[in-house]
Amino acid sequence: MRISIGVAVIVSALAGAALAKLPPPTPEQVAAAATKKEQEQARLEKEKELLEKAQNRVAEHYKRTKGSAGPSQAAGRTEDTNMPKQTKELPGQGMPMGGKAQSAEAHSAPAK
Repeated sequence: MRISIGVAVIVSALAGAALAKLPPPTPEQVAAAATKKEQEQARLEKEKELLEKAQNRVAEHYKRTKGSAGPSQAAGRTEDTNMPKQTKELPGQGMPMGGKAQSAEAHSAPAK
């Protein structure tokens, strides 16, 4: 009984602290938050512009080196020069290959 009363007192104290309100921000704090938000927005816009430039450079490089894939290239075989090793292996070759026949010991009678 004492434990439940103690828990109830602690919970009510924590609930009161959780429901307490902070004082409103001062005008200086509001102005600082607005300035920080503007700076963050400007930084995000600059990063977006740099990302778009980089993506455009990559796309131009791809178009120069690979060209556009026409119907004749779409039906061709994909290059496997830069593919991972697992994609080049045939099924069942990705692991060590032991003997396929069972050993004679597997079918022998138990040793005496």
